[in-house]
Amino acid sequence: MKLNLKYITLSAISAISAYTFGGNPERQGQAGAAQLTINGWARSSGLGYAAGGLITGAEAMYMNVGGLDRMTNRTELVFARTEWLMGSGIGINNLGLAIKLGEYGDAGSLGVQVMQFGIDPIEITTVENPHGGIGTYRVNMTNIGVSYSKSFSNSISAGLTARLVSEGIPDVSASGLALDAGVQYITTLIPKVGSLKRNDFKFGVSVRNIGPDLKFDGDGLSYKALIQNGDYDKTMQVKTDVVKLPAMLNIAASYDLRLDKTKGVYDNRLTIGFGFTNHSFSANQTTISAEYAYKDMISVRAGYCYQEGIFSQDTRTSAFTGPFGGISYDWNVDDDNVISLDYSYRATNPFSGVHSFGIRIGLGSAE
Repeated sequence: MKLNLKYITLSAISAISAYTFGGNPERQGQAGAAQLTINGWARSSGLGYAAGGLITGAEAMYMNVGGLDRMTNRTELVFARTEWLMGSGIGINNLGLAIKLGEYGDAGSLGVQVMQFGIDPIEITTVENPHGGIGTYRVNMTNIGVSYSKSFSNSISAGLTARLVSEGIPDVSASGLALDAGVQYITTLIPKVGSLKRNDFKFGVSVRNIGPDLKFDGDGLSYKALIQNGDYDKTMQVKTDVVKLPAMLNIAASYDLRLDKTKGVYDNRLTIGFGFTNHSFSANQTTISAEYAYKDMISVRAGYCYQEGIFSQDTRTSAFTGPFGGISYDWNVDDDNVISLDYSYRATNPFSGVHSFGIRIGLGSAE
């Protein structure tokens, strides 16, 4: 039964991928709900999309939900604050909670994630008041996800996320449902008897933002129209077209290198990562990353995300210029509890980059 579940999950992801990602360059920029493509977490964003195979715990609900059940604690609470495109006045708050189910944590993991955008007020302008001065309005963008993940063996885990998406302004808004699915595979590449280095190869596949089209509606789309040479007026409603969700497919892999030369010591680890992301409505991305960790206490990470035209400002289709990195400190309070502090930076032009700060609290051992 376990094997059947694993193959069913893998087959479902492959089928969804084949159906969804048949786009072409002419479709770029035509999707809505762009908030679903933003990683607001501080730890995983320091590795970019190369983290899809190794990410675990609450942050996996964004990158690859298959890693949710691989967290090392019974309960994990994560908060992150992102200053998006520094200088734009956009802040992102992320809150995630993950809990292992069952007496021994063997019934899978349940997770909840809330992502909320804080955007500076915008001046209201009209034909009569083109410079504002008559008040402000705010753009509201929020998505809430509920996830479930299960490890079918020591090597394979999979998960699903249902995400409610909402965005708009006070008199025009849209809401919808997006589904994510992910699988992770972990193994020891070259098994050796007595080796301290195990589960050093990690591979992940995920599909994200699969769901029905969004359509904006509200009183803001209505207007007064004069009928029959101005004899009377009537309220008319503007018809809006639907917008599709920004579906994406991510394939990622990583390999751990042991840097210690002393036998029986595994204090220094270097992880090399690779990721390929197929975006149905924007340029595809290829990501390479590296993470150095000392005693799994301090870790430093960096990488580069390439997409077509990124080297020239004239051909670049995104504010991101490629480089990113981050640092984390994991404080093991005792054998069962940990507190982590995370930071990441993503380079942009224009604006002054993207800065993410996070804190993770892990309670209880999963073993």
